[in-house]
Amino acid sequence: MDVNLILSAQTLCLAPQLKRSGLINGLYVLKNVPAKTYLRVSPEQWLILQQFVVPRTVPAVLGSAIRNRQCLRLGEFFELVLKALRANILLEPGIGPEPVRAHEWQWSVRPKVLGSPLVILFCVGTLMALAIHPRLPTTFLDWLGGLLLLSAALSFGSFLAGCLIRGAGGEVYRPRWIWPSLPPRFALDTHDAIILPTKAQTVIDLAEPAVLAIATGFAAWRRPGCELFCLIAFIVSMRPIFGGRISNLIHVGSKRNLSDAEQSYIFPPNRRPETRGWLLSRALRQPTTWARMGYGAVWGLAIFYWGSRLMGMPPWSFSYWLDFAESYGVRVGLWIGGSLAALGAGYLIWETYHSVRDRAQARRNTLRLWRARWMSAKSMVLDESSRMKAMAASPLMSALQPPQRLELARAMAVKRHGPWKSLWEYESLPTQVALIVSGKIALRRELPTGRSVPVQVLTEGDIIGLHDLADPKFPNYRLRSLTPVTLLTMDRTTAEELVVRKIPQATLTDMLLKMPFLRRISLCQNWHLQAVNRFARLSAIVGYPPGSVILSEGQTVEDFFIIFQGTARVTQKGRQMAIIRAGEFFGEIGLMQNSSPNATVVAYQGTRCLSIPRIELLRFVTHNYTVALEIERVSSERLGRPLFPLDEGDFSTI
Repeated sequence: MDVNLILSAQTLCLAPQLKRSGLINGLYVLKNVPAKTYLRVSPEQWLILQQFVVPRTVPAVLGSAIRNRQCLRLGEFFELVLKALRANILLEPGIGPEPVRAHEWQWSVRPKVLGSPLVILFCVGTLMALAIHPRLPTTFLDWLGGLLLLSAALSFGSFLAGCLIRGAGGEVYRPRWIWPSLPPRFALDTHDAIILPTKAQTVIDLAEPAVLAIATGFAAWRRPGCELFCLIAFIVSMRPIFGGRISNLIHVGSKRNLSDAEQSYIFPPNRRPETRGWLLSRALRQPTTWARMGYGAVWGLAIFYWGSRLMGMPPWSFSYWLDFAESYGVRVGLWIGGSLAALGAGYLIWETYHSVRDRAQARRNTLRLWRARWMSAKSMVLDESSRMKAMAASPLMSALQPPQRLELARAMAVKRHGPWKSLWEYESLPTQVALIVSGKIALRRELPTGRSVPVQVLTEGDIIGLHDLADPKFPNYRLRSLTPVTLLTMDRTTAEELVVRKIPQATLTDMLLKMPFLRRISLCQNWHLQAVNRFARLSAIVGYPPGSVILSEGQTVEDFFIIFQGTARVTQKGRQMAIIRAGEFFGEIGLMQNSSPNATVVAYQGTRCLSIPRIELLRFVTHNYTVALEIERVSSERLGRPLFPLDEGDFSTI
């Protein structure tokens, strides 16, 4: 599954033969009838999937959801699309899954007819199994009879479940005899029960345990020694985890279950410790989680009870349990508490390991880069192949053809400068042009008043000596090395002949001004280089006179802004709220939420912004899911609440 292709360009449509259940535990269950595949979705997620009735791309649906204020959390949105595609709820136009035929099951029983009898059988059988002393098989007939009884009980339980599914309006799939199993038995696929109402699911889940329970109790009463296999199967079917019947019944009884898009993630950015921690905290807030934990304790005690009785130590009297509590109660309590604590500690250690590993990798990369700049710069050998590699990593030089880059590599000379040095030969009237191979250089712009202001920091791959051409309105720049720097240099006249004449003016501005700036602001830190390049091409540098209004309170947001140079003042109802500086941005929340801002942004002296129109930003965001996720994360932090989904009546934001 190519996630990038699916979420950026592939056209998808809703499956034509789709069946939708009513609300079950707050969710709809969708079934692709020919493929026999299922997906549980919330009503909000169903609204998103309905937009694929007409074949559309994922970016088109995401843009529509944002404009209509129906967008989910972006991680949930992308997870929903991938899960729906995997479940064949969404399909590529003209491509369908291999059909699975339902069996023409002839028998049916309405669940409400057998609901009460099955509950009675289950309770009676369980009480008989608890009250009557179980015995181990002693003869061959006991072993054989136990296996035959178990085979009959499992087969009849499956047959009864199939009848109940048909009686509730579901389909039965793959009825068959499983001969290699022990014991051989009749079985069928009852997964279609997931699309049936809650009461029907409860009765269907109870069919097999009820038959096993009454078979166990009856065998213990009439034929002691034959009940062991049925008792083991009954205990296994009642397990509290891994799809046990009672666990399913507790799950069915929940008011609001998690949809398939909210768990067991397959979208890579969702597989983070923060997401898993959020799921854990959400699960711990659900009453059904504690009900399952309580039932697990009861199930464990039941196993201990039957095991003790089989070993000849029947703990059936109250005095036995009183003596047991006095002698071992504290130990058992400590053992249970210690086990839970160990489980929690193991989970925390596992998540901490992954988090520390990721951070250590980032720190290792930073240390390696620092060492290369400060310790290894002087010993760096720049032969022809190394120069070609350095130019291929430069956004500007990579725009040239390989023969042109080779000619440049041969024309360049190597120069090294120490830290904190003024690089006057590359400034306002440059005589040299250089490619930074190693090191950091501060770029400052000189204002008409003579004061210089910081613009950005240039690093490996950036070009110096051409900023007067890239920004002709403000040609006066100052450069100062921040670390030891290694440069590949050439004369300005050679650079104009081999580079400038072959690259459009707009590309010079994008590559020399915008891209180095964007790569180092917090918003773009995790973006792919191609996304940064595209963002630079879409944006325009706009200057604002001192005191002019960039964004007005209460008016529709038509652009997204990033402070490129200078500062701006944020006011609300005439009161100053904040000062924003280069690298900070605004307007994205109003654009993403299709709402109006409740603050005004006013320019100070020397303020310039990167501006992107609403339509271009939405198109850019919807086609780049990493960008969309980063904007959502940053905007949610600024809001103090999730950016999506929107609360009813939430039509304004900062």
